[in-house]
Amino acid sequence: MATPAADEQARKGVFEARVLSSCPICREHFRLRLGVDDFPQAEPGQFVQILCSAPDGGGCSGGPLLRRPFSIGGMRRNGRQIELEIVYRVVGAGTRWLSNLSEGNRVSVLGPQGRPFMLDSDRPLALLVGGGVGLPPIVWLAESVARTGGQAVAFCGARSADLLPLAVHPSVVAADGEPSLSIEEFARHGIAACLTTDDGTLGLGGRIPEALERYLDSHRGAASRAAAYTCGPEPMIRAVARACESRGIPCQVCLERLMACGMGTCQSCVIRTHDADDPEGWVYRLCCTDGPVFDSRQVVWASA
Repeated sequence: MATPAADEQARKGVFEARVLSSCPICREHFRLRLGVDDFPQAEPGQFVQILCSAPDGGGCSGGPLLRRPFSIGGMRRNGRQIELEIVYRVVGAGTRWLSNLSEGNRVSVLGPQGRPFMLDSDRPLALLVGGGVGLPPIVWLAESVARTGGQAVAFCGARSADLLPLAVHPSVVAADGEPSLSIEEFARHGIAACLTTDDGTLGLGGRIPEALERYLDSHRGAASRAAAYTCGPEPMIRAVARACESRGIPCQVCLERLMACGMGTCQSCVIRTHDADDPEGWVYRLCCTDGPVFDSRQVVWASA
């Protein structure tokens, strides 16, 4: 089924955005809200390329020349103006420049880019699985699930509590790891979430795929009506995909690659995908244009 985002692909372009707010939300993570006039419709899983220097050529001397890709974490429409939400982690010169922006500053945005998640109408239970900076598109997807009247359970995590870019109510976190209304971003849509941290500082100690498998093993009737949607570090995504595939659950994965252009020109963000028609059994596809969302069964995973 075609989505508005698919119909709008031809309308993507370069837009000058106004910073509406920029604030830290946890260690090394910031939430950036941008106002953009006449920005095309987008869907969860798509991304934008942001020039991490002033549009007029100012900004930090010797700053990054290439745009940086960021998942769209939310989108609101108010007449002509679209509000985009970006949640990111400061990891280099480009994101450090972004973290110094304040209300009223302007940035250049290219987008929307890529192919989004496609909710499976035949599978009414959405398993929303996100880790670290892969959480924003999953949070936005939860809004889409709620808007369509679907059901969902979320599985969220980070390496430690201070690296989790979510609003958590610790008193509501279930001690046994069962999903609860503990995370505000999901609870506002009536979606229960299971929270994990690698070091056990909040929620269930351990990795997100382990929490997902534990849930599926204790809710065996869920598999026949569930579809999974996941974004985060690739080892996590690979483990989630394998857990779902072994139980007959379709899984869509939102992958990350280093992108120089984000438009399919530079060929720098290749993904190996299965192709029975190719003599080698696989072909390269581009994360920026063929993805970043793929059916997990398409992906040729690197050895663990």
